[in-house]
Amino acid sequence: MFKLKFVPLYILAILMLILVFFQAWTFYLGTTDVTFERLTGSKPYNEIKEMSLRRYKEGAISPHLFTITTDDDKKMIEKLSKDCDIEKITVDKLPKEARETDEEMVEVIEKSPYIYLSRAYDLQDPKEGRMCLLFRDKTHLYLFINGNL
Repeated sequence: MFKLKFVPLYILAILMLILVFFQAWTFYLGTTDVTFERLTGSKPYNEIKEMSLRRYKEGAISPHLFTITTDDDKKMIEKLSKDCDIEKITVDKLPKEARETDEEMVEVIEKSPYIYLSRAYDLQDPKEGRMCLLFRDKTHLYLFINGNL
């Protein structure tokens, strides 16, 4: 069978396997599709051709910025309107937290042909409502969303 003196090695091997499992699990939870699903409450849409994610370390609201490539903006906006309850706004209604988080992003927003923002949100308690900010530049659609899970 096995010798008793190898028991500590077996225990160490089991602990290492558990560690590898948790590393893989946390990596999976941090992937772009899973993060989109957790933050919006729905799976990534079929209209999305390509999606990338930028996480901001600074900022009290733990924001995420999704860069989305899609063929049909209107379908994306319709679906996000249902999931995030967003409405069309003007630049002057932009929340100050967006300016504090990324000034370069605000410059893109000011040039955007359309801007959508959640009707009601609470930055400190996302269970009460998550802030979704949707805007566009020449090539991509952007979804800025507070990431407190």
